[in-house]
Amino acid sequence: MLSRQSTKPNISAQYQTQVDWEVHAAVDLWEQGTTDTISFQNDAGESVYAQGTCPGGPNIGKPVFQFLNMKKSFSEGGTMVAESENAVSFIPAGFRNAPTQNTMNPVREEIGGSSALMSLVHVLTIPKDIRIYNACTLRKNHIPLLEEMKELGEKAVVILRSGPKEMIGSLQWVLNQRGTIEMNDGSSKSLEVEIDDFSQKTRGNVVQLDGGISVSPAATVKIKNAFHVFPCASIGWLHLHSYLGDLITTAHDSMEAEALAKYNQPKNTPYEEILAIL
Repeated sequence: MLSRQSTKPNISAQYQTQVDWEVHAAVDLWEQGTTDTISFQNDAGESVYAQGTCPGGPNIGKPVFQFLNMKKSFSEGGTMVAESENAVSFIPAGFRNAPTQNTMNPVREEIGGSSALMSLVHVLTIPKDIRIYNACTLRKNHIPLLEEMKELGEKAVVILRSGPKEMIGSLQWVLNQRGTIEMNDGSSKSLEVEIDDFSQKTRGNVVQLDGGISVSPAATVKIKNAFHVFPCASIGWLHLHSYLGDLITTAHDSMEAEALAKYNQPKNTPYEEILAIL
């Protein structure tokens, strides 16, 4: 586990020092495979489930990546982009507020809200069968796994960055989306990516033309890798975010602002910082 005397205490301080010992114990038991849920009994005999686990239903107390099949290809209805021996990379999915392709999370924040993608190309990479709750619970022996995850995540980004417009989820596919999508609340939203969908930091990398958005070739090179460190992670299963850093969206900035306001720490902690601590 990351040291409580880390030289970068902001990375994991809230988990290491402010979370009850029962949660630490529950996470340890779950990571060891001793228990199937991340939970404990409080003094009143009630079950308490850790942040980032299902709040109800048959899988209560389990992180979604524990029981969902993330190895389904696009043709099978999934969003997997690449796979290695110990990891799998996929486009974030499970969106429920509109009928997106294979339930992929939208790029446009106007459609996806807090579930929108952080970049026009954005994948998650998770360990297949190795239980790790969060970057805060990584150990030095996990470094080879992290390196494999980073390599796979970047491979997936390159696949989507270079894919044709017919490839679901590719950069060209996203840029060529047209028409509207009907939201569950009855409203209608445009699918076409616009300048205003990009972060103020990255709008200089794109141009609005009559035929849609044109992207600078240089903007498709820089790949960023980051973890959402506890308590900023919504899922209690280690997942690495890999994305094109020069095409980040307004959703990225909204997530950062919310995390800073709520937790006083960034939403995205660079991969390199976590590796340096280990």
